[in-house]
Amino acid sequence: MICSQRALKPILLRLAAALCVTAPLAWAEGDPAPTYQRELQAMRYKGCHWTDDMGKNLYECIKRNDGFGTHWCFDETQEKFCPAQIEAAKKAAAQSAPADKPAN
Repeated sequence: MICSQRALKPILLRLAAALCVTAPLAWAEGDPAPTYQRELQAMRYKGCHWTDDMGKNLYECIKRNDGFGTHWCFDETQEKFCPAQIEAAKKAAAQSAPADKPAN
């Protein structure tokens, strides 16, 4: 009985260590939230064109955060600059008159 307990203890420790390593990886792989949120944002701002002001704002944000949170800085830049740009494009499209059809 003593011999089998000594043999069982290392096996259980290895099994527990393997579970501790693989459980967080399995949980992170199954979390789809960041993926679909990034896709929704990409669709929301698909008509937004990158400008120098946006690049400067992004650079300053990354510089303030010492290189961390680059996705957050990118999202913040889009939220700051893109709505006005998209609204201006919608107004310009609404104001332009549709072209007349050519006569045959």
